[in-house]
Amino acid sequence: MRRAFDEILGFWYDRGVAGFRVDVANGIVKDRALRDNPAFATPEEEHAWRPLGQVPRHSLNQPEVHDLFRRWRALGAGRDPEPLLLGETVVRDLEQLMRFYGDDDGLQLALNVVFLDAALDATELAGVVARTEALLPDGAWPLWTASTHDVVRFPTRWANGDERRIRVALMLLLTLRGTPILYYGDEIGMREAEIPADRVRDPVGLRDGGVEPGRDGARTPMPWTDAAGAGFTAAGVEPWLPFGDLAVNVAAQRADAGSVLHLVRDLIALRRADDALHAGPYTPLDAPEGAWAYRRGDRAAVALNLSDAGVVVPGLSGRVEIGTDRARDGEALEGSVALGPWEGVIAIT
Repeated sequence: MRRAFDEILGFWYDRGVAGFRVDVANGIVKDRALRDNPAFATPEEEHAWRPLGQVPRHSLNQPEVHDLFRRWRALGAGRDPEPLLLGETVVRDLEQLMRFYGDDDGLQLALNVVFLDAALDATELAGVVARTEALLPDGAWPLWTASTHDVVRFPTRWANGDERRIRVALMLLLTLRGTPILYYGDEIGMREAEIPADRVRDPVGLRDGGVEPGRDGARTPMPWTDAAGAGFTAAGVEPWLPFGDLAVNVAAQRADAGSVLHLVRDLIALRRADDALHAGPYTPLDAPEGAWAYRRGDRAAVALNLSDAGVVVPGLSGRVEIGTDRARDGEALEGSVALGPWEGVIAIT
């Protein structure tokens, strides 16, 4: 089987693919003795693994999985550019996650589930980022995402549909050091869809009489327009999963310069254009309770208010390049910035 996978990867590498996303990358190799997984021993284990009904001690995170990634990295070595291996690493321990980066012979990018599972809280998220940055091997590159096909979409899970929170979360995601992943719909603030009981398709939501909600709400069609079919399919055609809120759609946001979509496009463009945001180191800055501030390189600083109260973040000067409130773009800062609830700015000196 390993030789067959070598041939598959080599076949596509020869055709110039940029790389692969490795699904459940930490679960490819199982326990050699095929021992049964244990039942929950602690409340934390039950919380993390309730959908599986067991703690995957013998079916995930086996040490031999790293030998496999070393083998796959060797297959791509010498190619220009070297193919990328991005792992869906469902690992809830940061020290264990770092082993998947290896020593230039593991995955180049590994999903940070600890970040994904965190709340939209300044102290909690800043702590995850700081710990990740401290543990990463030299030269390794972090990976951040707020939504996936397996969890409730962040505009619902983190933001409860509040557009201010959606905007500040996107500014956070797109200004950290590392590679951000936008799950389809994140760029317009697409909320989790409600799935009627008779439309549930996900096996997780169907087993045990629907005790678990399933993941269908994060997998509904992309709303390109608010017309019948949502620009996703022809009018009158019923898709596999029902549509969510069609008022949040691409066409409407393309036409609105102040929309979430335009904010995301501008954040991406700034990230590409400014070396500090593209590759500069991450340095935390002092911030009041409820706020999070950090510098990227020597020129860029980010201040985020993740609270319901106004704050003043010290130590920021320069020009507001992008604010979650676009009326603040171009504003001059002289030593500090006042932020309203759930507001963020990027300052460039």
